[in-house]
Amino acid sequence: MTYSIIIRDPEKNHFGIAVATKHLAVGSRVPFLEAGVGAVATQSATNPYLGLKGLASLRSGEPIESALGSAIAADDDPESRQLHGLDKSGNFWAWTGTNAQSWAGHIGAKNVSVAGNFLAGPGVLKACMESLQFSTDRSLESRLLQALFAGEEAGGDIRGRQSAALITIRDQPFPWCNLRVDDNPDPLVELIRLFEEFKKPYYQNFISPIR
Repeated sequence: MTYSIIIRDPEKNHFGIAVATKHLAVGSRVPFLEAGVGAVATQSATNPYLGLKGLASLRSGEPIESALGSAIAADDDPESRQLHGLDKSGNFWAWTGTNAQSWAGHIGAKNVSVAGNFLAGPGVLKACMESLQFSTDRSLESRLLQALFAGEEAGGDIRGRQSAALITIRDQPFPWCNLRVDDNPDPLVELIRLFEEFKKPYYQNFISPIR
């Protein structure tokens, strides 16, 4: 399974993606973000080109339905893919192919999109969404991590756990937060540990002057 969560801060137009899976190095192929443009996650027989094509189309000003829809339409195996994203206005679009491993699906709303496959059931995505609805006063990173844990507690990946990632982007052409756990028996716990390290003054002082 893979389940991923995409959110946008409507006041600052910042984006974030969190993802967890029973596979190696999920952060290397699933999440794609660009400042001022949008965020896309490609999974289920993952084709990274879908993320690249989706962002390129969003960058050119295409509506998200055609930006991601045209990428799926041109794919050589669309029914095996899962793709979802948000544009710079917080509009979402999602696709779950009929061959995505059950349980598979997606849900979304303004400024949020959640999708997954190989899940214990639809309750995983619902738990992620509910978590996000009650954490709007927190940072993007904290909200995403809380939602990942909510999905895990609702059953998560039926195959187990192996990797996870947390990426947020602000106004620069590179991530503000880019944390990955590539191979770990408890990747969400390790991701929390990394995030606690990320918040420490020594690291914040290291990254804050670069704006």
